[in-house]
Amino acid sequence: MTTIRSRLSLARSDSYGVLLLLLLAIGAWLVIDFMHERDRIVAERSRLAINKSQLMNRAFGDTFLAADYVLRDVLGRVHMGKDLAYPQPDAEVSARLEALLKEKVITVAGLTDLVLFNGDCVFAATANYPTRGTKSRQRFCSDGRVEPGQSLHIQYMPPVNSASARPVVLMSRTVGSPEGVLLGGAMVVVDLEYAQQWITDIEVEQDDVLALVDSNGTLLARNPPLPEAIGLRTSPPPNEPSFSQVEGSATFTAVSPIDGRERIVGMSKLERFPFIVIVGFDAARVLSGWQHRAWQFAAGYIVLSALALMALRVQRATRRQREEMRQLANTDTLTGISNRRHLVDIADREFGRARRYSHPLSVLMLDIDKFKTINDRWGHPTGDRVIQALAQLTTSVIRGQDLCGRLGGDEFALLLPETDSAGAQLIAERLRTRAEASGTVRAEDGTVVRFTVSIGIASLSPEDASFDALLQRADKELYQAKQGGRNRSVLAANIAA
Repeated sequence: MTTIRSRLSLARSDSYGVLLLLLLAIGAWLVIDFMHERDRIVAERSRLAINKSQLMNRAFGDTFLAADYVLRDVLGRVHMGKDLAYPQPDAEVSARLEALLKEKVITVAGLTDLVLFNGDCVFAATANYPTRGTKSRQRFCSDGRVEPGQSLHIQYMPPVNSASARPVVLMSRTVGSPEGVLLGGAMVVVDLEYAQQWITDIEVEQDDVLALVDSNGTLLARNPPLPEAIGLRTSPPPNEPSFSQVEGSATFTAVSPIDGRERIVGMSKLERFPFIVIVGFDAARVLSGWQHRAWQFAAGYIVLSALALMALRVQRATRRQREEMRQLANTDTLTGISNRRHLVDIADREFGRARRYSHPLSVLMLDIDKFKTINDRWGHPTGDRVIQALAQLTTSVIRGQDLCGRLGGDEFALLLPETDSAGAQLIAERLRTRAEASGTVRAEDGTVVRFTVSIGIASLSPEDASFDALLQRADKELYQAKQGGRNRSVLAANIAA
């Protein structure tokens, strides 16, 4: 019984293990598949972000191209020496330069001023703001040297340093001597309000963002507007190139340091100018549909897994109950060994096999000597314990191929396949001597109850037509053992004491 229960327990464990492995495999496949789907959605939205940033790049870049053309045109019409002197001794030169600057500044939307400065970075002529005689605060003015010939300089200027007290971008073209000495230049002022208005006019989804930054990461314009963030510096994630290193386009997914939202970002650098257009799609919104499907599949997977485990549990319980019922039908309830019906069923098959292949087969039939006296003296509970002790002794002397069973009362039978009469006698004597020496049974008062057994032995012979005939011969030899004085075993007509 213990072996059978162990096997059932192992089978149940194996079934649960296989099911759990299958569920884990399905779960892992679903996770991998959904992660691939997520990567595909992110990659698709990243391409869209880059494409949109490139379109904005071209549109906004036209303003700076036009502004640069104005600078080149103006520098082509002035003399670096006499025209840019300050103070200007010639009133006609001042009037001509002012008219030229006023004419040119209105040709490009977004320009708030157009300025000419001399080699000392002093403003010699302006279009709008009365800043003549003011020294520019641009970086190249303090460097002391510029590139020979014409070179382009672009710089963000915060409100505190701006003549208009507004955040602006200064775009200058300097003229340098062959030795790198600044001779003069022209500068346009781009009010960032223009850039802000331009970028605000572009429609965005909720929590998406459009932004314009310079190569230092300074935020110049943003949609949705965030005035308090204009002029602040930001940077890409640690593993991404800095804004100054961006050439062309780039994409990444990161949490914004400004509002803390995770976004799928695409950015493109303006050609020839140190400005970068950024398009950020809110990751939570982009992935909301994917997350909804993932939760649906996860819930379905959990429910199906629970149902599968419950179904397996019910199936295992049904099989266990069926096996337990079969065991109850085949097992003697008092001793736990085979009952008479099960023993006879197995014995009939073994008898047929032994007869078919001419193999030896023996049967032992035994009972407890003077069992009625034990019951009368010590009571039936003690008698039951004696029967249980004998059952344990029989299972201890037989081999794995043998079978012991209780025929009823204190009568037992042992079926010994592949065993001749000599081998059966050895087993019978081993069982008899162990029973005689046993002292494991105690009465209610603690007294050791000793008992002996008588055993009849029969081995298969050509005259045996059935197992019942073989069992009857063993029963006859048991009777002879009783008649011969008990506590002995008898084989056929010979007494082996």
